[in-house]
Amino acid sequence: MVFIEIPVKSATYAMKGKQILHRNSIRAYVGKRSGEDGCFYYLNVHEKNKDAVVRLLEENQIIN
Repeated sequence: MVFIEIPVKSATYAMKGKQILHRNSIRAYVGKRSGEDGCFYYLNVHEKNKDAVVRLLEENQIIN
């Protein structure tokens, strides 16, 4: 299985995004990464759902 990470604005947006995806029967996991440029949150989803995930997150203003 191949998973992708979709960066989001904050932990709040990550949790809202996860709820939206779960309501649409798409599994998603919230993660946090730290690096030299600071921290960011992301949603981890299966690659096969990428198009549906991006569409849902854009419609709900979770991502741009």
